Amino acid sequence: MDNITFIQLIFFAYLCIHIFFSLSNKNTKHPNLPPGPPSYPIIGNILQLWPSKLHQALHKLSKTYGPIMSVKIGTITTIVISSPNIAKEALHKKDRALASRFVPESVQALSHHQSSVVFLPVSSKWNTLRKVCATQIFSTLQLDSTQSLRHRKMKELLDYLHENCEKGRAVDIGETAFTTVLNAISNTLFSLDLASHSSGVSQKFRSVISSVLDEASKPNVADYYPVFRRFDPQGARRRMKRYYRTLLDVFDCIVEERIQRVGSVHGNDVLESFLDIIRRENSELTRHDVLHLFLVSIIREIKFKLIFLIKVT
Repeated sequence: MDNITFIQLIFFAYLCIHIFFSLSNKNTKHPNLPPGPPSYPIIGNILQLWPSKLHQALHKLSKTYGPIMSVKIGTITTIVISSPNIAKEALHKKDRALASRFVPESVQALSHHQSSVVFLPVSSKWNTLRKVCATQIFSTLQLDSTQSLRHRKMKELLDYLHENCEKGRAVDIGETAFTTVLNAISNTLFSLDLASHSSGVSQKFRSVISSVLDEASKPNVADYYPVFRRFDPQGARRRMKRYYRTLLDVFDCIVEERIQRVGSVHGNDVLESFLDIIRRENSELTRHDVLHLFLVSIIREIKFKLIFLIKVT
């Protein structure tokens, strides 16, 4: 027996043992689950959810099992609430219990979930990050102070479109809109442009950010069968690590340059506010947290602003 066959046999035996114990403990782990469709061993309710669109399949099942039901996707048990009133009540009365969310395996690359306000469970660190975001990024005062910046970026966009119209050149609307949104956000965070309409830098950022969003939403067998997580069979975590590193390296260079230029005038951008917080004694925020907070902010803002632009146009 060669080494490859031996390793395969060990892996298969490990998988069988894991599945056996998962199934044997099925009725003791979740004794108070709401009703739901009967599930099959190993695959759960995947056959009832596939190949229909997920929301349509869940809506169909809710007609039989009610507005609150449980389904199994692989070995993961999921509670589905299909009634707006019940969802509102659950989020209002059980907000703490429901605040934590499932973290996809790919998102956990570079320990991103441990510094992300999106994926952290309710904790002291989560409260700190949430407070910082509310006061330094999304506050009314901060938005009002950057209004002139957004106007300037829109004027640059119009000037660029006008110049190309006069010269009879075609314009890639998607890339142009992305560059404008990216620079509006980067100026709010760092007081500088990360890209320009005349270079290919924005295409690089667009490709990386699109890859991050795509990877995070793509079905991953490791999410439904935890036994596979350490093996990363689809390579999702490895790819996400590469995408994260590309963006984090850019942010880290910007932060390092700002730290080296202590005493210079930078205005009241978000980076300067965060560095002030880090410099305080006993600050809960670290440089690692700030870098990952910028990662979340850039991806989130670009995602929602581009969706808005698409709807408007």
